[in-house]
Amino acid sequence: MDRVEKKKKRVETALQLRKEPDRVPLTDFFWSGFYENWLRAFHLPFETDIYDYYDFDIKVISPNMDPRVESCTILEETPEYVVFKSGFGCTVKKIFSAPMPMFLDFGVKRGEDFKTFHFDDPRDDRRYLSPRCDIINCGDSFGFMESYGESIVKNSSRFSVFGSICEPYETMWRIRGPEGLLMDLVLNPQKVKDFALRCTDFMMGIAERQIELAHPQGMFIWGDVAYDQGMFFSPKVWREIFFPCVKQLCDFLHSKGLITVYHGCGRSLDIFESLIEAGVDVYNPLEAKAGMDPVVLKKKYGDKIAFYGGLDVRILGQGHWEEIEREVLYKLQAAQGGGYLPSSDHSVASNVDPHLYHRMISLLLDKGRYPLQR
Repeated sequence: MDRVEKKKKRVETALQLRKEPDRVPLTDFFWSGFYENWLRAFHLPFETDIYDYYDFDIKVISPNMDPRVESCTILEETPEYVVFKSGFGCTVKKIFSAPMPMFLDFGVKRGEDFKTFHFDDPRDDRRYLSPRCDIINCGDSFGFMESYGESIVKNSSRFSVFGSICEPYETMWRIRGPEGLLMDLVLNPQKVKDFALRCTDFMMGIAERQIELAHPQGMFIWGDVAYDQGMFFSPKVWREIFFPCVKQLCDFLHSKGLITVYHGCGRSLDIFESLIEAGVDVYNPLEAKAGMDPVVLKKKYGDKIAFYGGLDVRILGQGHWEEIEREVLYKLQAAQGGGYLPSSDHSVASNVDPHLYHRMISLLLDKGRYPLQR
């Protein structure tokens, strides 16, 4: 079995079959600030791939999934920040010294305007074969990246590749704005429901083309529908409007043999049973500050769903090794019997010491081998 097939088998065993592979699979997401600090800390060439360096198992590669292909049109640029119009129709300000963008304005001002919102062809080759500068791939940085196709060619022989799409709420808030969309859920629920179906159809096309081009092992479904205290809206509303869409996406991905990973920040416990019913195989990122403890969740739901994430980035950023070690060893309890991939509970931030992160990965490689030692 070659290198990448061994990784795919490890991922399948742990996350799809929820059984014990040779060791827990590993991967993560990184803020660009951490990545730059990591390169400097270990005196590594600029082109060093952190996923390759640590021989991680999974790499998520996404195409341009903005509704309009022509994205990130620069409106203003200084040495400190850039303001751009995205393919979702929102205007975004990215301050280079800050990790997350500021959303200044949104293209759709009223729920009545959903019906006239235009989606470009999800199969347009520019999404997959042109350099990427879109709102999902820009992340906490701004600038052009190599094309999706180039990234697939470069990485498919080294990692288990996962693609990604957005569920409707994640798509719509960038179009309408979170405040406006939440108001629409109260005042215009049928218009939101109709638009959610259009967003789902669009993302189905994005998923279908990724599968044709890259044959990924799994697909992330981005869907932040909660904050650290609970849901943005009632579970009843989620069930009525968003559940059918998530189920449609999961059913399609399963029909193609893919693992489904739902990425939902915040405390989404009120819809956890519904997510399982919809067909979610793996839940990520398990934010610690929202009480999403993989050890507790594994005991309750471990026979139905796998878990990915959960390592408290607040502890990683504090820089005390004893606390980091305690966090890792506790969360590794969720890996007993399989069904868990330990990683940060969102992404590795700029305040994390690269040397401590390196030490943490060494600990996971040592203690994450089966049979696990309690």
